[in-house]
Amino acid sequence: MGDVVAIPEQHYCYGLGTLTLRLIEVGRRERHSDGIWINLRGIELGHPAGPRQRRVLAGFDAVRVRPAPAPSAHVPTRPGWGCAACGHDWPCPNRRRRLLKEYAKNHAALGIYLSLHLADAAADLRYAPADALYSRFLGWLGQDRDGPDRPVKAVQSQATPAPSPRATES
Repeated sequence: MGDVVAIPEQHYCYGLGTLTLRLIEVGRRERHSDGIWINLRGIELGHPAGPRQRRVLAGFDAVRVRPAPAPSAHVPTRPGWGCAACGHDWPCPNRRRRLLKEYAKNHAALGIYLSLHLADAAADLRYAPADALYSRFLGWLGQDRDGPDRPVKAVQSQATPAPSPRATES
């Protein structure tokens, strides 16, 4: 797997324009009145919203493998939740760096984004320990950029501390 295929619009179901797909899985073939079709699953490259996972039914004779450079889309592949580009557990180190840059001004939104992926991963990886999934998806958010083992210092409150009670003098 990992090959990139280009499929013209008239040779796949439910889409517009040429579909460029990095293959994850080649499924079963189906015989129809107009020929043999094949089920494919992969990462759609060149989509306006960015790379995304997609399933497609394509004409077997129209699927053309094309040479492609190393993948740059660090997106999850389901159901195993590996990275489509580098093969590490997703989110991989490269994707983590990119997410920190993309959400630099809104860490709460990053937490929500990763929490949604955590929920999907928990459904796919039902036998994985919950603490391992939490560490993988959210545990790294509270770490300093200098190193993965150094936690970020807590932000101290700007409020003035409450006065300490004075001892009564006699």
